[in-house]
Amino acid sequence: MQLQVLTIAVLAAMASAQTGALLPRCDVDVSAAFNSSMNNQSVVCMKDQNIKAGLLLDVSLFCATPSCIKMMNATQAQAATCRPNATILLPTKYCEDVCRQKLTAMQLFSKNCKEVETSNLTTYCTFCNKFTQEADSFIDACGLWDSASALRDTITTPRAICDRVNTAVPPPAPESSSTTYIIIGAIGGVVLLGAAAYVCLKKKKSKYEADYRSAGGGSHMISGGSNGRRSPGGDSTGTARTNQLAQVTMQNDIRFDTELAQFRIPQQEIQNISLLVKGGYGVVFHATFNKVDVAMKQLLPSKAKDQNAIQDFMNEIRLCARLEHPKIVTFVGISWSTLQDLAVLSEFMANGDVTGLIRKERKKPDGNRLLHWVPSREFGTSKTKIAADVIDALVYLHSFQPTVIHRDLKSKNVLLSATWEAKLSDFGISRVTSLEETMTSNIGTVAWIAPEVLTGGRYTEKADIYSFGVLLSELDTLQVPYAEMLGKSKENGFSNARLAMMVSEGALQPTFTDGIPSQLHQLAMDCLNFHDNDRPSAMKLSYQLHSILKDFDTLHK
Repeated sequence: MQLQVLTIAVLAAMASAQTGALLPRCDVDVSAAFNSSMNNQSVVCMKDQNIKAGLLLDVSLFCATPSCIKMMNATQAQAATCRPNATILLPTKYCEDVCRQKLTAMQLFSKNCKEVETSNLTTYCTFCNKFTQEADSFIDACGLWDSASALRDTITTPRAICDRVNTAVPPPAPESSSTTYIIIGAIGGVVLLGAAAYVCLKKKKSKYEADYRSAGGGSHMISGGSNGRRSPGGDSTGTARTNQLAQVTMQNDIRFDTELAQFRIPQQEIQNISLLVKGGYGVVFHATFNKVDVAMKQLLPSKAKDQNAIQDFMNEIRLCARLEHPKIVTFVGISWSTLQDLAVLSEFMANGDVTGLIRKERKKPDGNRLLHWVPSREFGTSKTKIAADVIDALVYLHSFQPTVIHRDLKSKNVLLSATWEAKLSDFGISRVTSLEETMTSNIGTVAWIAPEVLTGGRYTEKADIYSFGVLLSELDTLQVPYAEMLGKSKENGFSNARLAMMVSEGALQPTFTDGIPSQLHQLAMDCLNFHDNDRPSAMKLSYQLHSILKDFDTLHK
């Protein structure tokens, strides 16, 4: 179930057909050496002709580029003996005629599917069914190994909608005095919520319930379709469309996802629950599961009444369940008694977030600070180490097809383990916030947002790279970006809206101190380039940061 990084089959695919089994995975050292070589070759291949990967690939251009052919040959030679745990996309069959034809078809189907609005379900499914139905043959023709689950991320929504769009949805069960239950039609039958289980759960009272209510207040159950938005004119067509989409949302209910069933944790097994932090969209509790500390996140009660927020939260959980990387907070499981108390459990990060660390360091006199760019024996991490951990997480996310873009990278979403290892978190709730809401918040996330995002244009994973540059400014100055300007907003009329306008025009960038090492300052400025094409890839930044760390280690020996 856990999603591995996309890897494309090479000669081992042919070997598996002959032997009836896949070749074994390469050991750690072999994979590490292979990835180091492939990372460099991939950068050259993609840069030579500005080649895009995945479904955007121009096969003719790729197959006519010597550096790309060289990369394919090296991959085939390695995979003849074992399957490397690759960290990048490794195309090997794109130059074969059958794969070319399938890729061309998939590009067309994908484009048509993305351009159709889900409000017109008949048209939507006409186009998107072509895309989802061709996925398996595309995987076979192009020799994808582990990408079936990655490609599934692309087709999950259209498949979930169109597989069930004609399924009759039973009417809601009668309302009780406290809760409305929704009986949901599924492909294999109707899933019934047990009355006995309901009674037991209602009897369970705990400090957690009080904490949850204090975080946002009270009972908050909803019935399907009751919170849908009407069209501006309030006509019956708009209402019907809202109800139809509400039904689709409920049909895609995460509680009935067979792939996630293995991760369900009974609520009674979650112990010692206490409120940890409350955010704009979610509330996080500290708890224990199997005597291990975990973090448990839920929607705020006010947001749990919003079907769109619930759907976004379910999508976040699906994504987290598929991510597996040492620099991303580990997914533990999910728990619920109703849709509105749905919770996701993840590893507990004992040293909090980087924002908290920065705040503590800022309060200290310069001579007493422990967090520096150059690692020291007096403290468990360094600014450079935190940056390297974060960029390694981005390398992982950006290597998926389609690319996973975090879109909310900032110090608040970088957590620190008990051993000071930095890990990326928050893959959904914060991104629900509209740009309009962001503009009117105190500091919000606008200070971390790339210019192309602020202007409402199309953006790529390079938006994360810009945010990473802003994070480097945070680490260097121990301040939120543009803190001096925003701190005097009442005096000079400086606002988030003005900040966004200046950043989007290229008239403003985060600042750095004189104490940042020159190579790190240059790296940060590269990330903050106004044009996204001028920013380095996460892969290149990872190589640079780890090289800098090695240089720092050499100085201490």
